[in-house]
Amino acid sequence: MAVPGIPVLNYHAIDDTDAHLSSANVSVSLQAFTEQVQWLHKEGYTSVTKDELREVVLKGKKIHDKKVLFTFDDGYYSLYKYGMGILSEYGFTATLFLSTSFVGKPYDQDDFAFVKHDRQLTWEEIKVLSKNGWSIQSHGYLHKRLNSLDKETLIKEVTLSKSIIEQNLGTVVDEFAFPYGIYTNQVLTELKNAGYQLGYSVHSGKLMPHARRYRLPRIEINNRDTMDSYITKVTTGYISPENERRSKMRDIIYASPVVKDLIEKITPYFGVGNH
Repeated sequence: MAVPGIPVLNYHAIDDTDAHLSSANVSVSLQAFTEQVQWLHKEGYTSVTKDELREVVLKGKKIHDKKVLFTFDDGYYSLYKYGMGILSEYGFTATLFLSTSFVGKPYDQDDFAFVKHDRQLTWEEIKVLSKNGWSIQSHGYLHKRLNSLDKETLIKEVTLSKSIIEQNLGTVVDEFAFPYGIYTNQVLTELKNAGYQLGYSVHSGKLMPHARRYRLPRIEINNRDTMDSYITKVTTGYISPENERRSKMRDIIYASPVVKDLIEKITPYFGVGNH
């Protein structure tokens, strides 16, 4: 039985080669992605709009229809090559959280070596996504771990990416997804100062009315997922009962980001990125 709330799905690259087998935590195969989208359509899900999302988060409105939000991090060409067409065919749109310094070229970070056969989107391709209903939002400028930056560099990461997207697309950028899912209280403060309305983590669980607006949950989807595990994540927000218990305990303990920062100086119990 489905749990109330909106599943916010977190993807990265879509891969049609065997390379996805060695990057299971980030890419998803073309076949799996297609089957997942088809399942959502068959089950009656539709994309939540930006206005509907804000009604839920900022005003506590309950949505009784089956809504879903597709999000993609980084900005891979495979989203343009495959993702846009597949989602459009079944009536879905998506949000792309873009790392702006890499537009039009490969990542030069070791973290992303496994997708060298893919590349980053160009601005022309990003404009096409935007014209097809995708919301282009910020994933930072250099895709840095934000907890390791001094204040000046942190401000640059969250403001420069925002201004570059706005200048290139003529759209409003007021949503931010934390690279690696990592944030601190200072990061949240700088998001507010920069004019962001929403921030996305990699917390498990569904998005519920009055969710913490700068720490919204997202459900990670990757090549480790079977169709059964995918359906479990979409309908419940969690991969397992143990994941649900641990996540809800984390949400209680980390209710205050100041307390979270203090705890993480002592123990990384909940794991890097799953804050």
